[in-house]
Amino acid sequence: MFTTDRLRFRAYLATDLDDLLGLYNDPRVVTWITEGPIVPVNVDRFDNIMKMVKESIMFCIVEEIDSSLFVGFSAILPEKEPKNRNATFGIAILPKFWHKGYGQEIGNFMVDYAFQHLASHRVSLTVFEGNERAITLYKRIGFVEEGRTRKLVWIDGGWRDLIHMGILDDEWILLKKDAREKSR
Repeated sequence: MFTTDRLRFRAYLATDLDDLLGLYNDPRVVTWITEGPIVPVNVDRFDNIMKMVKESIMFCIVEEIDSSLFVGFSAILPEKEPKNRNATFGIAILPKFWHKGYGQEIGNFMVDYAFQHLASHRVSLTVFEGNERAITLYKRIGFVEEGRTRKLVWIDGGWRDLIHMGILDDEWILLKKDAREKSR
């Protein structure tokens, strides 16, 4: 179990299933985290989510420290070739916790963990065009756009690009150094 100023990161437990189902059944969330159809998800259709839990290098349920309320989840997934030390970052937060700075707190912790403790060389992610809140967050953390897969996903009646973003370990070190110097 890990903590930041306001959040606890812990392992998935069977008792978290209802919270994860709630997250995956909220169209404001699931629209932006799946390429699949937006349909109600029940326990029988939960295989893909559990596959991510099992295949992640680190899958964390995120809770508020003070209230122990479920905020969402975050994951670091391995790439196909371990020798390249690439990792993929993922995050999903319940809407009632949006606009509180939790996304940045989670992202900073997970990216730092990937570089400092998992010896990643780069951390990547993908985000759908139109998810401006997430894109702004990722840029604040230090991710840069690396490319696009054009018109890959159908969202709300139109085609959207899949945006590829990444950050390298040496870029992360510089960002942390700059942040320390600014806080002095």
